[in-house]
Amino acid sequence: MRDCNAGAVLGGFLAGALVGGAIALLFAPRSGAETRGMIRDFVDDEIDMVKDKAAAARDYVESEVDRYKRKARQAVNKIEEVVEEAKERVEDEIDAVKKAVGRRATHQTA
Repeated sequence: MRDCNAGAVLGGFLAGALVGGAIALLFAPRSGAETRGMIRDFVDDEIDMVKDKAAAARDYVESEVDRYKRKARQAVNKIEEVVEEAKERVEDEIDAVKKAVGRRATHQTA
């Protein structure tokens, strides 16, 4: 939820910065060519900033995905260990039952 609000705030800030910057440039006492050049430079700078933010967001998401993959691998490994231990205990119990049955059969035949 916090990430959604942060994204909305960032988007609103960027939109406001673009509009405010464009309005400021349009009302500045410069020639049309100079103003258009300033607007182009401003937009290019904003695009670069958005690209940088997108790259940072992508890096963050990739690192979080990697972190959750590691956690999932650890959980799977732990589950495999528990299953292996349970199998060993069951096999030990089966062996114990077989020995007990074998001893009982030996006593009954004797």
